[in-house]
Amino acid sequence: MREYNDEQSQHEGPHFGLILALMTEGLAIGEYPEMVRVAHIAESYGFASAWLCDHFLTLSPDDYVKHAGISGGDQHREKTRPATMPLLEAWTALSALARDTTNIRLGTSVLCNSYRHPSVLAKMAATLDVISDGRLDLGLGAGWFQREADAYGIPFLPVGERVAAFGEALELIKEIWTQPNPVYSGRFYTLDGAVCDPPPFQKPHPPLWVGGEGDRVHRIAARSAQGINVRWWSPEKVRQRQDFLAQACAAVERDPSTLRFSLTALLAPTHSDGQEAQIRAEFSAIPDSGLIVGPVDKCIEQINEYYESGVDTFLFTIPNVAQSELIHTVGQEVLTAFRGVATRSN
Repeated sequence: MREYNDEQSQHEGPHFGLILALMTEGLAIGEYPEMVRVAHIAESYGFASAWLCDHFLTLSPDDYVKHAGISGGDQHREKTRPATMPLLEAWTALSALARDTTNIRLGTSVLCNSYRHPSVLAKMAATLDVISDGRLDLGLGAGWFQREADAYGIPFLPVGERVAAFGEALELIKEIWTQPNPVYSGRFYTLDGAVCDPPPFQKPHPPLWVGGEGDRVHRIAARSAQGINVRWWSPEKVRQRQDFLAQACAAVERDPSTLRFSLTALLAPTHSDGQEAQIRAEFSAIPDSGLIVGPVDKCIEQINEYYESGVDTFLFTIPNVAQSELIHTVGQEVLTAFRGVATRSN
């Protein structure tokens, strides 16, 4: 039986995860056999986790930045992007990966709370945790992509209500996972004996990650989750966030060192100026702060700067990961530089 230790980030070096699919052209594996192949490569190089996004529609990098509310990237491009691309449904694919992989942890970055009722999601997650022998990390967010919700006929509440419902969902999920006779009464959700049998394999429950960048979402994470995930932040922005997170933890009488901090970033260690320029141009819509691109030693320096700023978990998306050699460069030259790192220096 696996036990999840909230304090593990204080005693280990950085955790490296690989995102197998984002909703963006060039950053998603669309065929399942290729997803398995890359997951096996990631396992062999020591990636600790593999992650899938939770989307049904796909976007160009430019449209992704526009709809996700991300600023700082160059959104003026002349290249014509395809209207859609293959994207496997996250939960189904992750369940299959639970049988087709051995050691790597499996995560959602992140599920949209509006797409599945949280009581049903809690049961689904417990089942996957059992199937995978305790390898699930459950990432959940309030949701942001209204066009997708409208396309699939899913109700899309105003942002304040979405965040409030999301906060309730985290509490409800934990109640189902940990209580023998779950009872919950909130504004959006209720429970009356939603027994989860079998319960999750991990104790007290699988790690919960909150995806988002806003103050209210981070206060929810301090109250109800094991970690936070942010997209494309700079080390300086991470450092600036530490006081806020310390205060949010203090407000709920929590040790801030137990709240893990995860960063989504694009990683591409290159071996030529031309290759670096090509990748930066292709993904110029993503803010420069989210690009760890360039010579191997420079990428290692950037990752270390993030680690010193407070990031203990990295979720890397690697351009065209199934076709390029970049994952091999990452595994052979980047990840090896961090083996044996035990503690964050002061």
